Amino acid sequence: MRALLEPPPARGNREDRPERMATDFEGLISSMGKRLQAEYVEGAIPYLRQHEPELWEKLEALDREESLEALLEYERLFFEGLHRYAAYLEAKCKAA
Repeated sequence: MRALLEPPPARGNREDRPERMATDFEGLISSMGKRLQAEYVEGAIPYLRQHEPELWEKLEALDREESLEALLEYERLFFEGLHRYAAYLEAKCKAA
């Protein structure tokens, strides 16, 4: 009977490994950050904290999660918040 001297080759796709998924997730977070930064309107975060507390709470909760679904929902909600802030600024300018 032969003894196994070398470990068998890893089965499955190399891209399915946890270290690869962590790197990909970090890349997704970085990409999302760049998109949000490109669209960010100065003053949006203070506005969201003060005028959209429910939305802000959801964003904070999603920020603590580490899943693709949470990441996508965070981005969607943040852009929704930016649109709300832009509408607020537009209404404020029209009123002045």
